[in-house]
Amino acid sequence: MNFQHKLFVSEEIVINILNRLPLKSLAKFECVSKNWQKVIAEIYRNRLWWPKPYQIGFFCVERRSQSRFFFSSKESPLLVGAILDKSINFIGERVYIISSSNGFLLCNKLRSRQRVYYVYNPATRQRLDLPKTQICMKDPYVGFTCKVDEDNSVSFTIVRYETPPSTWHELQYYLIIESFSSETNVWTANKQILDVPLQLYPSRDKISSSSSGVVNGVFFWLDNNEERITVFDSVEKSFWAYVLPEWRTPNYSNSCCLGFTGGELCFAYNRLNIITCWRLSNFRSRDNTVWVCKYVVDVTYVFQKCSEDFGLGGGSNLGMEVQNMVFHPALPYILYLQIRGKVIACDVSTRTVELVYDFGEAWRKTQEYKLFSYEWPQWPRLL
Repeated sequence: MNFQHKLFVSEEIVINILNRLPLKSLAKFECVSKNWQKVIAEIYRNRLWWPKPYQIGFFCVERRSQSRFFFSSKESPLLVGAILDKSINFIGERVYIISSSNGFLLCNKLRSRQRVYYVYNPATRQRLDLPKTQICMKDPYVGFTCKVDEDNSVSFTIVRYETPPSTWHELQYYLIIESFSSETNVWTANKQILDVPLQLYPSRDKISSSSSGVVNGVFFWLDNNEERITVFDSVEKSFWAYVLPEWRTPNYSNSCCLGFTGGELCFAYNRLNIITCWRLSNFRSRDNTVWVCKYVVDVTYVFQKCSEDFGLGGGSNLGMEVQNMVFHPALPYILYLQIRGKVIACDVSTRTVELVYDFGEAWRKTQEYKLFSYEWPQWPRLL
């Protein structure tokens, strides 16, 4: 007797597979069935509405290099479902997240020497190991950007540099900048002559995770001397620095954040319970830039709004207890504050606050936690 076995594939799996395909492939499958035609039409609609990834939450890195993910709103789990890998610790190695871009994470699995990196996609659980760097840097400044072309192909660039500790008190006339391109799969090191000598300080990995970024090939970092931002244009191959709008207290380097939000480069600083945010006009210009005050947040007011609902209580020096600050990458008036083990979203425009996540631990243990904002692509990209 001949038995015909039919393979059943759930609709959720079919939609997941179709979501990963480029538009050219989807066009060929519209004639399979009316249900597939409906699903593909919905995929088209979503891709037109969200041409770029949108921020859905944060990866948190603990002191022990453990990581976990949490959503920034209640609606995000409904949109993403169970597709996102919320923890990258299953790899079985010591994992440290360096940066996030376009739905991908740049990780380091040998943090003590900073020579081995890999790119990880939490949506597809793909991992791409990169060649070992040419130069050994103990604790470099690292920038990471990932680009997705129209055919869904992915390319990424990494830039890093380090200031030798022995020369922290001297002017730097040149830097060794090492970069990696996925198109060549090779690390290259170049000597960058500085037009204006700078007194740069080595990184000690004490500043907030919101201390670097990249826009259109221009990388920027919050320099550890807490007076300026260093900038590297990977296209023009030029390096310079911007002076910050206000002096920061060196002992509390987690009281500030730097990031690109709402199309603007912004810097926020917490001093005496008052958080002030500035935006930098003409960011891509080296000479015609001006810091403009954007908004002011009273930390005492945030505590008053959250003390009963979120269990924060009071205190004599509340500003000191802001352990971390992170900008929303798309919404310019949303600032995330990490206070006593809780992540709170502060909407400056409406003066409202919302509890985003509670680590459920003594807040002193969360002081070393770092938050990396994560964007979700409407259709997961393959490496």
